[in-house]
Formats: sequence, structure tokens, C-alpha cells
Amino acid sequence: MLQQSPKLRSLKLNEVHFDCIVSRDPMLHWDEPSSVPETLKSVLETFEWRNYRGWKIERELATFIFKHSKRLKIATFSPVDPKELRMELRTTVGMKYRMLTDLARLPRGSTECELVFG
Repeated sequence: MLQQSPKLRSLKLNEVHFDCIVSRDPMLHWDEPSSVPETLKSVLETFEWRNYRGWKIERELATFIFKHSKRLKIATFSPVDPKELRMELRTTVGMKYRMLTDLARLPRGSTECELVFG
């Protein structure tokens, strides 16, 4: 998708797979591309991820975006809204803290990138 969107200035991810959130291990697959899309290197300024859970596959994608987005100004991550989920899937304060610290430690290609979590 990013290869086909060379002028993309804002990217928003908003996805929850309720059917596969049983063992807290998503049934998603993502392979890092062999080349970095031009939109990340020179265009993307705003990145928002709603329903972020902090799973390994999500951190890998966030790492790729942070690392290669040279013009990123703001990255906003919001955990899953506990009012919309079953009890066993709710995001605790400890989980939120771990997500925030993990995200804050990721290397960034942009020195201007502000991280917003909440």
C-alpha cells in the first residue's frame, strides 16, 4: 500500500481482530519490505494507530515506520478501548506503561517526531 501512495502524508491504522485474540497472539503476518517506500523516507508526517496492543508483530511494524519516516512529526498510539472488549482483553495500566516505554525506546528517523500515547 505504501509503495502505491507516494504522496501519503498521514497514515491511520485502526484494526482489531476479535476472532484471533484468544491467546493474546494475533494471527497476523507482516514481512519487512526489501526496500523502504518513498512516502516514508520523504513524505509521511502523521501516523496514528488506534487499538494498539503492543504485540511483537505490531512493535515490528511500528519500528519500521519510526525508523524510516524521516519527516514524521507526530505518532499517536491508542490502546484498545476497554469498554468495547471482553474482560480478558482489557488493557491494564501496567500493559499501557509497557507499551509506552517500548514505543519511546524505538529508534526514530525523524528528530522532530513527537510520541503521543493515550
